[in-house]
Amino acid sequence: MFYSLIPTVNAAAVDSTQWDGRGCSSDGVVTIKGLECLIENILTPLPGIIALVAVGMIIFAGIKILNAGADTKAYAAGWSTFSFAVVGLILLSVVWLVLVIIKNYTGADILNFGIKP
Repeated sequence: MFYSLIPTVNAAAVDSTQWDGRGCSSDGVVTIKGLECLIENILTPLPGIIALVAVGMIIFAGIKILNAGADTKAYAAGWSTFSFAVVGLILLSVVWLVLVIIKNYTGADILNFGIKP
């Protein structure tokens, strides 16, 4: 009964048209260029997800600091979480800035992932 709750994927129902416009398929068959599209789909939202997690950590750290009261260990743990989140945001910003500067000075399109043939 439990297995009937798990949805199954029908191979005929998989639609390859979403890959067609990006050069990832040939005549409706996904090619090795599909790997490039897959990696791009994973890497594109990653900076936003990292920033969202860091903001969540900052909020969580603030709650830990406010609820620490007179407990110095909980207060220190809250500040530690806060400082790690801020350092993570700063590192994310610096890495993105370095990538943009490299792109602007060299003209290399390093912000878009691609597999060269």
